[in-house]
Amino acid sequence: MDDARCDAKGFVSGCDGCAVGGNGVNAALDRIAKHGRCYKDPIAAIDWRSADAERPWLPRGLLLGHESQVPIRADQFIALSRAEYARLCAAGLWLEGLLINRVTASGLLDVDTEEARVMLQEIREETGHSLMFLEMIDRAGHDDRPRLEGTRLLTAIAKRLHIETAEFWAMVFIGETVTDTFAKKALKLADSSDDAICPVAEQVLALHHREEARHIAAARQFLAARISKMNRHRRWIFARTLHWLLNLFLEATMYPSLESLYRAGVTDADILFHRLRRDPWRQKVAVACATPAVSLLTREGLMSAVQLAQREA
Repeated sequence: MDDARCDAKGFVSGCDGCAVGGNGVNAALDRIAKHGRCYKDPIAAIDWRSADAERPWLPRGLLLGHESQVPIRADQFIALSRAEYARLCAAGLWLEGLLINRVTASGLLDVDTEEARVMLQEIREETGHSLMFLEMIDRAGHDDRPRLEGTRLLTAIAKRLHIETAEFWAMVFIGETVTDTFAKKALKLADSSDDAICPVAEQVLALHHREEARHIAAARQFLAARISKMNRHRRWIFARTLHWLLNLFLEATMYPSLESLYRAGVTDADILFHRLRRDPWRQKVAVACATPAVSLLTREGLMSAVQLAQREA
């Protein structure tokens, strides 16, 4: 692959062997920066005229599972899928807003040149993604942006962290991998004629998934560089912080709030809310979306597969 190509494909797997610390990180960041030179406005890249009001925005096989015992009519599932999609977009807005806030607050004067270049490329792209997410939330027909329950504490923590800390990049890495894995699963299911979704919703997911590969690779490099400088005691504290942050993030992003279901016009919203919270399929989806992040953190000795299994149980 030519380093100068403006293509994010293969980035996550392509950085699996990148060395931690020293020239390894610089080489990886240089490669990521080269792939980020080209930029296309996401709003201009989406064919907004291809919207189909008769199709859901997310596959039934992802939200409920094909063997789900949660009864719901077709029109109500479309309303549910829009509420869930809007929540996913709100999670993207929230996470990308925190990234932009903390990077710009640093002033970048004391940041390594390669790191600063990649961070600024991310801000440029994340701003475009946020505009795309706002458009989808508006098209969902809700009165206001959906609130993410459980993010107030995460927001307060993130605003106290600096971009030099491992904790900040752990939050970014976890947030990006969890939501991207969810999107990837949606796209895979949407390829089936039995689980087709609205073309506009699919285009937004696909565009964000392609570009997010480079952002995940960058967050991974920033995180790895900071972990490599930790002593044993610092790693012990950091590992426990990560487990706590991951659980908070999953609770905030993988389940709809009761308010969002009411706002979407879902019938018997309170009953559906409680059923989804207890639904074994939804719990499995949440664990599956956390697995890529946990796998990396496990290799770094910061989290165990046992902790993930305990959450599923």
